[in-house]
Amino acid sequence: MILLQLEPAEIVVVRNAMRAMYVAGTSYLLWNALLIEYEKRGIPIALYDCKLHNICTQALERSLLVARQVSLAWQTQGARPNRVVRFRAHANRITSIKMIPGCTFSDYWLITGSVDGFVRVWDVHQALSQKSAMDVTGEFHQGQDISLSGDAMPVDPATDIRRSSNAFLVAEVDTGGDVTSIDARMDRTTRTMRIAVGSYYNASACLLYELRLNTLPHIMDLCGTLDPPEWSGTQCVSLLNDVVAVGTYTGRVYLLHWHTGERCMLEHAEPGSIAALKLLPSHMISITRLGSMYVHERFGTTQARLVAQHTISPHPILNVSFGESCMERAGQLALDSVTDPPPLAIMCADPVGLSHWVWHSAKEGPAKIRHLDMPNERLIGASIGALGRCGLITTSLGGVPPVCTARAYTQGQALCSIRPTPELILPEWNQAPPPTPPTPPTPPLPHGDVSSSASSQRRRVRVDSFSSTSTASSAAPTPSSRVDMLTESALDEARGLVCLASVRGAVWISDYGNSLDTM
Repeated sequence: MILLQLEPAEIVVVRNAMRAMYVAGTSYLLWNALLIEYEKRGIPIALYDCKLHNICTQALERSLLVARQVSLAWQTQGARPNRVVRFRAHANRITSIKMIPGCTFSDYWLITGSVDGFVRVWDVHQALSQKSAMDVTGEFHQGQDISLSGDAMPVDPATDIRRSSNAFLVAEVDTGGDVTSIDARMDRTTRTMRIAVGSYYNASACLLYELRLNTLPHIMDLCGTLDPPEWSGTQCVSLLNDVVAVGTYTGRVYLLHWHTGERCMLEHAEPGSIAALKLLPSHMISITRLGSMYVHERFGTTQARLVAQHTISPHPILNVSFGESCMERAGQLALDSVTDPPPLAIMCADPVGLSHWVWHSAKEGPAKIRHLDMPNERLIGASIGALGRCGLITTSLGGVPPVCTARAYTQGQALCSIRPTPELILPEWNQAPPPTPPTPPTPPLPHGDVSSSASSQRRRVRVDSFSSTSTASSAAPTPSSRVDMLTESALDEARGLVCLASVRGAVWISDYGNSLDTM
């Protein structure tokens, strides 16, 4: 009908112009040029193809469309996801979650562990595709409290877990004890997932499972275990290829090659619980609850020696999140011109604030990118993306039921309050200080050299403070009666996926990239 209003010559011009626009718009050169521009601006790009160096135009177009949408959402005050699902994953507190991206948009998994002893693997794409009561996107538009009575979400935890398990549970296993930490790696050629599970009270400090996604039924096979001669209380685990590192409450670090059974035990000079571990091809990084960072150089199969020690926080560490050093493992696209591995991003949360660090090498040490003081709220935790450019900060404003908030962190920009779930609110206070300039790394300290002033300062810090005097914004909706205290969070900065877990065993998966509906 539109073309009928034109002259014949004008119709030919429009037809030729549209054909040229179509050809140009589907050109690989165009989308590759946009990719380079996005990389210069520091926008993470998701990988949607199994071959890293042979990206088709359609997959590249999808990656850039999602990246643009996520970048805008992370700078929009009160940004809401395109889709969010809520389901009950465990009957008790969730202590660890891990996101495993695939190469295609339909391959994505979430691993959850709880004090109930269960480890479960969920299909994220299937969960976001559900059109049922677990899809709570519509609750953003409701301005009143939601009562559990008469709600589509059953009250009984067993019923909740059974409903979500029937919908998108891939596999589960009962470890026989509590779960304190999880790490996992995915072999995309064989579609085999290897999962390391740490336990605080179990006799086995670490259990290793294998999950073959190409075979049915999906069963998590036990393939290795670490049984130290004495109780150690596992706090964290890190998995790389066939080696797993286990950090304990007593300050020891165990290295285990699960194929050969070779193992090694490292003991820090400064006793203290290990808050986080990261295995790298040539090094191993451990961070203690007292704020010390140890760098070990790896040699042999499971051997390592201490090469540096740094102080990254004068306060007790509440939470530590690492980025990734391998982009293919993180499911993110790396340019062909980039040969060196990206620096390792570290985000540390303590009772008074948040610190963003970057570790390049053992010689340079960690460099502080930014520090944020958050005196008016209680930090719950923080998650950093694979590239370390974006993060997610969760805090508590107190009250009964507890009121929780979430903020999007972007390197070099102010914090932005977002609302990934209907249960979260937008606070009145929003910190926006200028970025902290990088500071030189702390020189290595000799073994056991901890100043008395630093030790006394650490002892004076309260890690259990909980303020209930803060109030929510009057413009924010009344929190739902289903409001739950958050415990863990995970972030995919390229795809815009946010996962939150709670004390009651609930899980929220929020999609800011709208990857299901893109293209």
